[in-house]
Amino acid sequence: MSREERFFAAVAARQLVRASVRAIVISDRGFLVQRPTDGPNAHNAFIGGEYELGDSFQARLRAEFEEETSARVVSAHYRFVVENRFRSGSHEVQTLEHYFEVTLDREQVSSREEHLEQVWLSPGQFFTADVKPAIVRDALRTATWRDVRHLAVTG
Repeated sequence: MSREERFFAAVAARQLVRASVRAIVISDRGFLVQRPTDGPNAHNAFIGGEYELGDSFQARLRAEFEEETSARVVSAHYRFVVENRFRSGSHEVQTLEHYFEVTLDREQVSSREEHLEQVWLSPGQFFTADVKPAIVRDALRTATWRDVRHLAVTG
């Protein structure tokens, strides 16, 4: 079982909706995403993490970048929320993900965590890659994505 599969099994075992913050990082290079290094079939995901007791959205987003990457958040603008339900193996997972459009202090981003890698995907790569949740990837394809307020994935 990969690290990702173990992670989602632990999330599902809590039987709670997992609230998190996620970053949409766009530059001339494309879209910044991350993926596990230990799973050959691992998907790309938006950088972020679980909202913790005492956090503000901005503080959690900044902390996730400082923990996981060499980059720092310069600005973050709230864009939309995603209700996400999906299966990971035999486990049902439900999350509430708050998405921010983020500007970083650098484009050369490296990972601080051995099990993760951050990569820039060109628009051509991004829109055809396995990026989760796909509903966010697909929304970013539209010219009006900044007007979106709520997306839902029902499994």
